[in-house]
Amino acid sequence: MTGTGAATGTTGIKILVVDDDQDFCTSVTALLEAHGYCVVCARSGQEGLAKAASERPQLIILDIMMEHDWAGYEVNQALKFGSGYQGSSSVPILMVSSVPIDPATRFQMAGEVGMVTPDAYLTKPLDIPSFLERVKGFVGGPTVGSRTK
Repeated sequence: MTGTGAATGTTGIKILVVDDDQDFCTSVTALLEAHGYCVVCARSGQEGLAKAASERPQLIILDIMMEHDWAGYEVNQALKFGSGYQGSSSVPILMVSSVPIDPATRFQMAGEVGMVTPDAYLTKPLDIPSFLERVKGFVGGPTVGSRTK
């Protein structure tokens, strides 16, 4: 699913949402587009990697559990450190998952925890104002509560 991003007054800021939950993609797309962002969705980690390369988003919102329980961590690692994704290594990743423990805590004893740790982590269900503030903090945009017309 791809959001149109064609609403009048869009910020021109492109956000890639990588999540296998169609309802989550649809609702987050509607929310972000209502706040002026252009949104592209990917339904798997592999599709997310392809769209990160082709769409060149300014922010990636990434689920953990997709085609398998570790897919989001693998996508994070590939985008930040993979040889084929140099253009994406500086793109912030906001991981959003139903897993209640953030990666830095969950894997604190792992020697390479930084390879699976995103720039920020939020849990589902989303606290919408906090989510929008995080998005704005990464890429700018309208203030929370305002709607672009």
